[in-house]
Amino acid sequence: MIDILKCAIDTSSAKQYNSEFNKVAKIHKYWSRKPFHLVESCIKRYSDNGNTVLDPFCGSGSTGIGSILNNRYFIGYDLNPAAIFITDCTLNNGYNPIFFKNEIDKLKKDIKQQIMDLYKTDDSHFLLYSIIGKNEKNYNAVTCNSSYLNKQKSMIADEILRQEYTIPTEINYPDKPFPKKFYKDRFSYKGVSYVSDMFTKRNLYALAILYNYIQNSDFRYKNLFTLAFSNTVLHASKLKAENVRPLSVNNYWIPDDYIEENVIWRYLDRLDNIMKAKEQIYKKANGHIPDNLYELRNKSSLQLEDINDNSIDYIITDPPYGDAIQYSELSYIWNCWLNMDYDNTDEVIINPVQNKGIAEFQSKIKVFFENAYRVLKDGSAFTLCFQNKEVKIWLELIQNIKSCGFTLEDIKIYDTFGSPYNKHWAKFSPKADLYVTFRKSNKTIENSGTIYPEKIIDDIISTCDHAKIDMNKGYDLFVASVIAEVFNGKQINDINNWTLKKIVNLYEQKLGTVETGHNQCFQSELFPVSY
Repeated sequence: MIDILKCAIDTSSAKQYNSEFNKVAKIHKYWSRKPFHLVESCIKRYSDNGNTVLDPFCGSGSTGIGSILNNRYFIGYDLNPAAIFITDCTLNNGYNPIFFKNEIDKLKKDIKQQIMDLYKTDDSHFLLYSIIGKNEKNYNAVTCNSSYLNKQKSMIADEILRQEYTIPTEINYPDKPFPKKFYKDRFSYKGVSYVSDMFTKRNLYALAILYNYIQNSDFRYKNLFTLAFSNTVLHASKLKAENVRPLSVNNYWIPDDYIEENVIWRYLDRLDNIMKAKEQIYKKANGHIPDNLYELRNKSSLQLEDINDNSIDYIITDPPYGDAIQYSELSYIWNCWLNMDYDNTDEVIINPVQNKGIAEFQSKIKVFFENAYRVLKDGSAFTLCFQNKEVKIWLELIQNIKSCGFTLEDIKIYDTFGSPYNKHWAKFSPKADLYVTFRKSNKTIENSGTIYPEKIIDDIISTCDHAKIDMNKGYDLFVASVIAEVFNGKQINDINNWTLKKIVNLYEQKLGTVETGHNQCFQSELFPVSY
């Protein structure tokens, strides 16, 4: 059995992520994207050349690209059509940079000026880059003339063409209403009830021109142009401010100082991201990606009815973290523009307005664990990437996995990449991701007594070097220790009354704290050892 207190908390993953394969992550926004080098290392460790790798919650395709680039056959499921679309565009090897660049040049020639004209000002040297604040008198603008390039001008409101734009009836755009029940609704009180309300009239018109042009084109890479468009719409919406990225707080929050961004400039930037991502993929693949190495299924992964028993060599997946990220809600604007229906009945999520509580979440995910066990070959591995601030959710999750017949293989803790709000500003939130690996086995582990949460924390403190303890990772080590104890056959006494806040506070009581900015921290970092 693993000695969990020799678990590593790897704080280098964020830096490594930013230096290796980082452009692929920018191909399109998606949530909880795992660093490529970590996913790839798992694939190499737990599967062999020519094996089949399954990701039942494939998201934006990190497992898929890691699989096919290492000559594994990949099967990906996701209920969200936007996720399947993003993954397919990422994995598809039908790409020629010269042809794609030529099609971009054609798009620029055909409609760039038409869209730019919507952002003209009375001063012909300037085109609007962004307008800051709906009630402000001053706006930012960037010149379109090379002699004025990168200069800004403060402009008063009457210098800007603020007319009401009428979109011709032959130009389509999504005018669907938002569902009446939105779990994280931070927009309806501002008068937003339709998707079209998320945009200024000017930007809605610009987006409609662009979208209709793409869909009516005969471009070889129409999917990539559509992908760049999908990755543009949120930036062109009222969800963006100078210091706020759209959906950065994981809900449709409209800041009072939202900006109106120039659609065509943002779109061309998104196209450039795709070119750089594809270049990075081909460099990693030494210029050749084999054909027919993946299949994607836009359907629920609960039953996995399309997969035969004992046929999968390795499963690695990152399922929804309870109620943390509402995928169907957050993808709603994308799926409306892409004209993709999304029935979220089988979404594995905690969402009170959909009558999905903790019990419903655990019931659905248990069905998934049972079928994951069924389709795996005997002795094969299953890696679960997961994080949740509720210990009771973790405990039931692990007990369900154990009841299926899995045994514990390994636990690793990795610092998250990027700069999410929770990581830097929310004291009582997880700061890392756990990668927990199991084996399909018929081994039965008998109960071997009871352990108390206080004892787990005492063991962590006594084992770690006190000069190197970071409070922010204390919760992650606690959860990892609970997982190991459950698979050791231990019962955890009174665990349901233990919250992240309670655990952090107990660490503080035992070790003392020092203020560092917005976070309370121990005086040092956790002892960084590994298996």
